Amino acid sequence: MSVKNRIKAIREARGWSLETLAACADTTNQQISLLEAGKRRLTVDWLLRLGEALDCHPWELVAHSLPEPPETHEIILLDGFRGLPGDQQQALLALIGTMSKPLKPRPVRRKRLSQT
Repeated sequence: MSVKNRIKAIREARGWSLETLAACADTTNQQISLLEAGKRRLTVDWLLRLGEALDCHPWELVAHSLPEPPETHEIILLDGFRGLPGDQQQALLALIGTMSKPLKPRPVRRKRLSQT
Protein backbone atom coordinates (compact mmCIF):
# COMPACT_ATOMS: atom_id res chain seq x y z
CA MET A 1 0.00 0.00 0.00
CA SER A 2 1.38 3.41 -0.92
CA VAL A 3 1.36 6.43 1.37
CA LYS A 4 -0.68 9.44 0.29
CA ASN A 5 1.54 12.41 -0.23
CA ARG A 6 1.51 16.14 -0.90
CA ILE A 7 4.34 16.26 -3.41
CA LYS A 8 2.14 17.54 -6.23
CA ALA A 9 0.38 20.12 -4.04
CA ILE A 10 3.66 21.56 -2.77
CA ARG A 11 5.25 21.46 -6.24
CA GLU A 12 2.27 23.26 -7.80
CA ALA A 13 2.11 25.79 -4.95
CA ARG A 14 5.69 26.72 -5.84
CA GLY A 15 4.69 27.03 -9.50
CA TRP A 16 7.05 24.23 -10.50
CA SER A 17 6.61 21.80 -13.37
CA LEU A 18 7.39 18.09 -13.10
CA GLU A 19 10.56 18.80 -15.05
CA THR A 20 11.70 21.50 -12.61
CA LEU A 21 11.25 19.26 -9.57
CA ALA A 22 12.84 16.33 -11.38
CA ALA A 23 15.91 18.42 -12.21
CA CYS A 24 16.23 19.65 -8.62
CA ALA A 25 15.86 16.09 -7.27
CA ASP A 26 18.22 14.65 -9.89
CA THR A 27 15.64 12.28 -11.36
CA THR A 28 13.16 12.15 -14.25
CA ASN A 29 9.74 13.74 -14.54
CA GLN A 30 8.32 10.22 -15.00
CA GLN A 31 9.69 9.23 -11.56
CA ILE A 32 8.17 12.34 -9.98
CA SER A 33 4.83 11.62 -11.66
CA LEU A 34 4.84 8.05 -10.34
CA LEU A 35 5.72 9.24 -6.83
CA GLU A 36 2.98 11.90 -6.87
CA ALA A 37 0.40 9.37 -8.04
CA GLY A 38 1.44 6.84 -5.39
CA LYS A 39 2.48 4.33 -8.07
CA ARG A 40 6.06 4.29 -6.81
CA ARG A 41 6.98 3.63 -3.21
CA LEU A 42 7.86 6.81 -1.32
CA THR A 43 10.93 5.69 0.62
CA VAL A 44 12.88 7.65 3.19
CA ASP A 45 15.49 8.32 0.49
CA TRP A 46 12.82 9.84 -1.77
CA LEU A 47 11.41 11.90 1.11
CA LEU A 48 14.87 13.29 1.84
CA ARG A 49 15.64 14.05 -1.81
CA LEU A 50 12.30 15.68 -2.50
CA GLY A 51 12.28 17.57 0.80
CA GLU A 52 15.67 19.05 -0.03
CA ALA A 53 14.62 19.85 -3.60
CA LEU A 54 11.38 21.53 -2.43
CA ASP A 55 13.09 23.19 0.55
CA CYS A 56 10.67 21.70 3.05
CA HIS A 57 10.84 19.15 5.83
CA PRO A 58 10.52 15.65 4.37
CA TRP A 59 7.52 14.85 6.55
CA GLU A 60 5.63 17.80 5.05
CA LEU A 61 5.43 15.66 1.92
CA VAL A 62 3.40 12.98 3.70
CA ALA A 63 -0.36 13.55 3.81
CA HIS A 64 -0.91 12.99 7.54
CA SER A 65 1.70 15.51 8.63
CA LEU A 66 -0.23 18.63 7.57
CA PRO A 67 -3.99 19.16 7.67
CA GLU A 68 -3.84 21.26 4.51
CA PRO A 69 -1.12 21.69 1.92
CA PRO A 70 0.48 25.12 2.12
CA GLU A 71 -1.10 27.66 -0.18
CA THR A 72 0.93 29.67 -2.67
CA HIS A 73 0.92 32.85 -0.58
CA GLU A 74 2.10 30.89 2.48
CA ILE A 75 5.02 29.41 0.56
CA ILE A 76 5.93 32.84 -0.82
CA LEU A 77 5.91 34.28 2.72
CA LEU A 78 8.01 31.44 4.08
CA ASP A 79 10.52 31.64 1.23
CA GLY A 80 10.80 35.41 1.69
CA PHE A 81 11.23 35.03 5.44
CA ARG A 82 13.94 32.40 5.04
CA GLY A 83 15.81 34.73 2.68
CA LEU A 84 16.07 37.49 5.30
CA PRO A 85 19.07 37.92 7.61
CA GLY A 86 18.45 36.91 11.24
CA ASP A 87 17.96 40.45 12.54
CA GLN A 88 15.37 41.19 9.87
CA GLN A 89 13.58 37.92 10.65
CA GLN A 90 13.37 38.98 14.31
CA ALA A 91 12.09 42.44 13.35
CA LEU A 92 9.44 40.91 11.09
CA LEU A 93 8.34 38.51 13.84
CA ALA A 94 8.04 41.44 16.25
CA LEU A 95 5.96 43.37 13.71
CA ILE A 96 3.68 40.39 13.13
CA GLY A 97 3.32 40.02 16.88
CA THR A 98 2.05 43.57 17.21
CA MET A 99 -0.27 43.16 14.24
CA SER A 100 -1.87 40.00 15.59
CA LYS A 101 -2.75 41.47 19.00
CA PRO A 102 -6.26 42.83 19.25
CA LEU A 103 -6.46 46.56 19.59
CA LYS A 104 -7.61 47.82 22.96
CA PRO A 105 -10.59 50.15 22.71
CA ARG A 106 -9.89 53.67 23.85
CA PRO A 107 -12.00 54.90 26.72
CA VAL A 108 -14.70 57.31 25.70
CA ARG A 109 -14.20 60.70 27.28
CA ARG A 110 -17.34 62.60 27.91
CA LYS A 111 -17.37 66.27 28.32
CA ARG A 112 -19.00 67.53 31.45
CA LEU A 113 -21.68 70.01 30.94
CA SER A 114 -21.08 73.04 33.02
CA GLN A 115 -23.92 73.97 35.26
CA THR A 116 -24.61 77.66 35.43
